[in-house]
Amino acid sequence: MFPRHAVTACSRRAYTTATNNATAAAKPKRKVGATRGGILGFLVGAGVCVAFSEQFIQQEFIESTRQLAKSVDELHASTEKVREYADIVERLDRDYTQLRSSVINAKDLDKLKRDLYKVHDQISHEHVLLKARVGEIELNKQ
Repeated sequence: MFPRHAVTACSRRAYTTATNNATAAAKPKRKVGATRGGILGFLVGAGVCVAFSEQFIQQEFIESTRQLAKSVDELHASTEKVREYADIVERLDRDYTQLRSSVINAKDLDKLKRDLYKVHDQISHEHVLLKARVGEIELNKQ
């Protein structure tokens, strides 16, 4: 009857058209435009990029805040040390001023020495006068 090749080719054509018709009726094709897909891809990519960059910036901010707090603590400690040194210097300056006011200088020492010699001379002179009077009194008694 028919050659074998013709029968199979005909059945194939009928099968493919039937399959295509069944698929077309079951699922209508929608065209997703390149523009819509490009915009969606761009927005998704930008969102992911922003999320990662925000996480990175937040980590950097936290780290820099920790370093700043550490620097502030070190600055506070060094400021306290400087304040202590300033108190020590002020105390030493007060002590030095008090000692300087109570110290005798060379002029004062020379003046005291001269006054002491004068007092010694007066005492010696009065002693000699007293001896002379005692001698006179003893002579008058005899």
